[in-house]
Amino acid sequence: RDPRAWAEDPRRQEFRDAVAALGARDLEAASWDELLALPAQAGQLTEIMTALRVEYLPAAGGAMVRLRLLLTILGRTDLFTALILDAQTATQDANAALADLADLVHDAGLADRARDAAGTVDPAALAALVAADPAADAVRNALAAFDERFGHRETASVLLPRDPTWGQSPETVMALVAVLLDRGAEAAPDHDRAAQALAALLRHPVIRRLRAHKRVRHLVRTASAAVTVREDTHFELTRTMPIVRRAIGELGRRLAGAGTIPDADDVWLLTLDDLRARTGPSDRADALAEVLERRRAAFTALAASPLIAPATLYPQLEGEAIDGALTSGVGGGGGTATGVVRVIRGPEEFATLRAGEVLVCPATNPAWTPLFARAAAVVVDNGGLASHAAIVAREYGIAAVMGTGTGTDVLTTGTRVVVDGDRGAVFAADDDDA
Repeated sequence: RDPRAWAEDPRRQEFRDAVAALGARDLEAASWDELLALPAQAGQLTEIMTALRVEYLPAAGGAMVRLRLLLTILGRTDLFTALILDAQTATQDANAALADLADLVHDAGLADRARDAAGTVDPAALAALVAADPAADAVRNALAAFDERFGHRETASVLLPRDPTWGQSPETVMALVAVLLDRGAEAAPDHDRAAQALAALLRHPVIRRLRAHKRVRHLVRTASAAVTVREDTHFELTRTMPIVRRAIGELGRRLAGAGTIPDADDVWLLTLDDLRARTGPSDRADALAEVLERRRAAFTALAASPLIAPATLYPQLEGEAIDGALTSGVGGGGGTATGVVRVIRGPEEFATLRAGEVLVCPATNPAWTPLFARAAAVVVDNGGLASHAAIVAREYGIAAVMGTGTGTDVLTTGTRVVVDGDRGAVFAADDDDA
């Protein structure tokens, strides 16, 4: 199957219609058992999108491998990244919509009114202004349209329904807008590079001699579709997140209302099995209190600990370090870049990034993409060459070092460094480094 045809597959619309029907249910009127069944129902719907991934993604992935092999044979591996940029995704559409929001916020004069003492736009203050200020009508309308289209996007991970989606966290959206309000170095993926790279490949003497232009075009077209299929099927999968979060939130509200748990948010310390063992919000309250006390203590003790030790994920950390490197991992390409470190651990810190700084973070997802438009380079604790951060860094043409394991601990905000995306290492910058 042509990977680019996945979006026209009738199962995509079937998935959307089923999600819309599930999301339209009145949760306040739902019974306890109906609420408990909803996460599983949402999970069953995701199997539709998973099936589409399984059917369409392998062909694109295989084409990427064949394209890489062809370029290796021709001695033009330098063209690979540019060739697969010719793919429009929902993430790029969201980034464009965020940029439009930033323009509206700027034009309405809201940004300066939301700055804190340090001159940084406070996302919560900006969200409050957008929600209530008479001068923000155009921004509110644009934000409503944005939420309608992209509000189901995750802020953290598709596996963590505890964290709100974009539509449930206007502060996160405003944090991304705040990043784009920094009108410093304006960066964006250069999709002209794809056309230029394809032209260069088609001019290669071997391709011309074999008259393989048509086959090469088809190969590049199929390979570049891998990015679209990967990104957009993930985007579709997140449509179930607001539904699951609302259902669990309603369970928490009922438990708190019955006095079974101290606060509705405590429901996130429970498992579905904990909840299924009860016939209603007031059933077996004493046993649930014991569970909460134990889980809360464990969460407090382990919150700062990684699920898997960095040395287990990245064995190179136990090997010989690159001489003089502050931290190292896997080179994601992009050459070298010099800048001041900005450690960002979550969406609440997005607005602190300044143009030309080195983004250092634990990991990224599509919600982080606008930050790449401002960063000089990216250094990530987790992930490899096929991770979201690596892919987006290549799209934006910035230096990237992946899988350092300890970058956010070793590097500190304000330190000036040189990021070598080819060697996969970060060095302290000399005074002479530009």
